[in-house]
Amino acid sequence: MSHTVRFGRLSLMLVLMGAGTLWADWPHWRGANQLGTSPETDLPSTWSPQGENLMWQVPVGCRSTPLIMNGRVYLISRAGEGQSRQERVIALDLDTGRTLWEHRFNAFLTDVVFHRLGWTNLAGDPGTGYIYAHGVQGMFFCFDRDGKVIWQHSLTEELGRISGYGGRTISPILEGDEVIISSLTSGWGPHGPGAHRFYGLDKRTGVIKWVTPAGERPLVTTYSVPVTTTLDGARVMFTGLADGSIAAMRPTTGETLWRFPFSRVGIMSSVVYDRGRVYAVQGETNVDTGNMGRLVCLDARRGTEIWRVDGLSGQYSSPALHDGLIYVANNAANLFCVDAVTGEVYWDFNYGNEAKGSPVVADGKIYVSDVPGGWAILEANREGCSLLSKQRFFRDGDAPDEVYATAAVAHGRVILSTMTQTFCISKKRPGYRSPGTDAVFGPADKIVAGKAVTIRVEPAEVVMAPGDMVTFVAQGFDAKGTATGRVRASFTSAGLAGELGPRGGFRAAGTRIQAGLVTATSGDMKAAARVRIVPRLPYVENFDDIAIGAAPAGWITSPLKAKVVEHEGEKVLLKTADRPSPPFARLRCYMMPPIEAGYTVQSDMLGKVKKRRFLPDMGLINSRYLLILTGTTERTRKLRLVSWAAVPRIVKEIEFPWEGDNWYTSKLSVDIVRGKAQVAAKVWARGEDEPQAWTLTMEDATPNPTGSPGLYAYAVSITDRSKGTEVLFDNVSITPNP
Repeated sequence: MSHTVRFGRLSLMLVLMGAGTLWADWPHWRGANQLGTSPETDLPSTWSPQGENLMWQVPVGCRSTPLIMNGRVYLISRAGEGQSRQERVIALDLDTGRTLWEHRFNAFLTDVVFHRLGWTNLAGDPGTGYIYAHGVQGMFFCFDRDGKVIWQHSLTEELGRISGYGGRTISPILEGDEVIISSLTSGWGPHGPGAHRFYGLDKRTGVIKWVTPAGERPLVTTYSVPVTTTLDGARVMFTGLADGSIAAMRPTTGETLWRFPFSRVGIMSSVVYDRGRVYAVQGETNVDTGNMGRLVCLDARRGTEIWRVDGLSGQYSSPALHDGLIYVANNAANLFCVDAVTGEVYWDFNYGNEAKGSPVVADGKIYVSDVPGGWAILEANREGCSLLSKQRFFRDGDAPDEVYATAAVAHGRVILSTMTQTFCISKKRPGYRSPGTDAVFGPADKIVAGKAVTIRVEPAEVVMAPGDMVTFVAQGFDAKGTATGRVRASFTSAGLAGELGPRGGFRAAGTRIQAGLVTATSGDMKAAARVRIVPRLPYVENFDDIAIGAAPAGWITSPLKAKVVEHEGEKVLLKTADRPSPPFARLRCYMMPPIEAGYTVQSDMLGKVKKRRFLPDMGLINSRYLLILTGTTERTRKLRLVSWAAVPRIVKEIEFPWEGDNWYTSKLSVDIVRGKAQVAAKVWARGEDEPQAWTLTMEDATPNPTGSPGLYAYAVSITDRSKGTEVLFDNVSITPNP
């Protein structure tokens, strides 16, 4: 391990953010001060699942970090068995652990498996009492304290959120009146190319107020959680990006201030900020050397390096900062204590085998988890570290009850979770509450705005039906990203049918799916909102009016994956097969945002043969169910109905020896009948009479009540020298069921 220090003109005195302030709750995964620390005192040094310092224990686990707010403990986790496997948000009574409410929701259109549900951390807003949750399938919820859904988005179907198989999903954060979420996305129009994009939403209504990409080409999906602060009279957000860099951004506009290339893989851990410095750690190959892992201290204003510790390979666990010391765990569960000013490593201490959860510092102790079923309590300071307590957890005999979670600390309690259990340990009596104030995620004092130098159009991303009316406004911002208020602007539209008034009121019209912009101009300042107009059902698309080489307007796809071509004198939609990486080999194309089940999707499909033996998969999407004609991804060709196909929650299939280079007509229908989904599929040779009977049916007792209509394909045998198995679609229709 090597160590380099670079000093700039920066004060060597570090003052803990929020010193002297006692925050009442734990509404952020790293605590109210975003540092992984708590001012709580008289916390347990030892405990036992059999009773010592144990306030309560419940058979509800999680793999992220609980929140403590509103006298409750909130978790996001997996739940159910077999066909009822789901993700859920659950609220427990802080004093007893009693379940107060839970909201379960299906996983779908993702390769993430059941074991990795509940990946993200929840975010709590002390001002409204709202809880925000981002599921692995892309459902983004706002709940009130009693579990009522205030608003929700399906980020996958609405914005083209990209999901990997590993579970990596980014947690939301609060900033003023907004909630900020980011993800790799590939959406419609100019947002077709994949990028790490950030979205700022009105925290009360869910309206998208701004969208911006950050960084260069994404390397992998990631889950670094941003932190925010006020620096030099302006709000700033620091975070790791999917391109392997650390970035400073404006949380009010998404503007990138600087980027620091850091890793050859996307950043997983979160940074900490204190008094003009940003601390970040990563565990993969460094950008400038061949070795792995680095802890770095950056100047928060310029993004320049102050010091580094090479060889500290901490890919997943995020640092904590307390009393001028950085505590950070490497992948092998060795905890390092590093001077925050100089970068000097004081000591390291092994507490387990594998670190995924992050250390939390409170009352002179460090609470930290070990993946193979362990929770440790350490006593630590500048001089050294010792083990106070360690508990091991098992399930099904000798199998470890794995621990990925991070502790939450508030009101004299420490909440510790395994994958199947949650424990509340405390030396206090039930009903005890620490004195303190609510956390403020945003400027503590009003920031005086300067002159507007840029504008944005709100709402920034809109879906409308013909006849709907939306009023767009131009919001001004000064050079530091502080809102200056609404500005007078003129408005124009492009690519949209409808009436646009001089003050930004737009009434949608037309009978086709449209996608375009509403642009505001104020002096030399200009900004645009993205708008889709989606007509009510029925809807038919034969691609005749779409330009060759283009993707259908407003569809969630990219011309790199699906584009209109000419085939035998007719225009059809081609699923390309010239890029072998899975995000390009597979097509999940959503034609419109989620609508209620009770409709049928129909399309003609042709799978091209390669070398007389390779065939693609091809099919339809309806209400988050897939009809798939399997090709050479299976031993035999089948017709399959499935939902959440990674390890299918529910699936039904039959042998179906379809032939390549031949057109078939397929139909997928979903109805909700007495609380169950009735899913039905038909496939027949195009030009022949439609069969009276459904080819395959399936009943789902844990139904998807809504979802987008779409097209599905998976190309195989793609090489650098030759195309793989392409798929053609034509005569697509979406019709309401009788």
